[in-house]
Amino acid sequence: MKRLLLIAVLFIGGLIAPKAAEAQIQVRVNIGVQPIWGPVGFEYVEYYYIPEIDVYYHVPSGEFIYYKNGRWINRRYLPAKYRNFDFFRTRVVVINERRPFLRHYEIKRRYANYRDYRPYITIRDVRDPRYFINRYHPQHKNWLKEQKRQKKYYYSDRDRDRDRRERDRIDRSRRDNDRREKDRVAKSRRDNDRREKDRVAKSRRDNDRRESDRRGNNSVYRR
Repeated sequence: MKRLLLIAVLFIGGLIAPKAAEAQIQVRVNIGVQPIWGPVGFEYVEYYYIPEIDVYYHVPSGEFIYYKNGRWINRRYLPAKYRNFDFFRTRVVVINERRPFLRHYEIKRRYANYRDYRPYITIRDVRDPRYFINRYHPQHKNWLKEQKRQKKYYYSDRDRDRDRRERDRIDRSRRDNDRREKDRVAKSRRDNDRREKDRVAKSRRDNDRRESDRRGNNSVYRR
């Protein structure tokens, strides 16, 4: 019984382990939807926290989350009082966790006097081609043109390769047909030569036999 239980545990572990390993190696990337006022250097961002105005920004949905009338609400745009707020001059905190605003008091206390003195480059100002995929980046249109050009060359190269393979196939087929025809002609010639040799040899043997019979008959008559 213990042996059966051990086998069952090992079997179930073997089924679960690959899935767990696969989950660990999955890498999430959302550079293309990060706002261009966000800081560079993050392949994936779940939330930004903006201490200056005490607001969260959910990157995947593109919505701001702020506290109003006793509850947290999410909106595509901030209230009118933040209309002139400059996101490119503020400092934001990247928080990759689920619903961080539920522990807002802890986060607010931690970043109440937040100052980040490291070089701060926004996605708008970076020249790293990885960020050109972001549709709001100034280089996005040029990036799209380059992608189309590469795609065009890719399909052009693919078509050329396909045409070359087709030509090679036709050439191989033609060479094979020529070789088969040459082999057929050579075989036919050898067969004809062999039949002709057999006919000549048979005719010679027949003549020799008739000549031998004729001489034998003449010898009998003389006696």
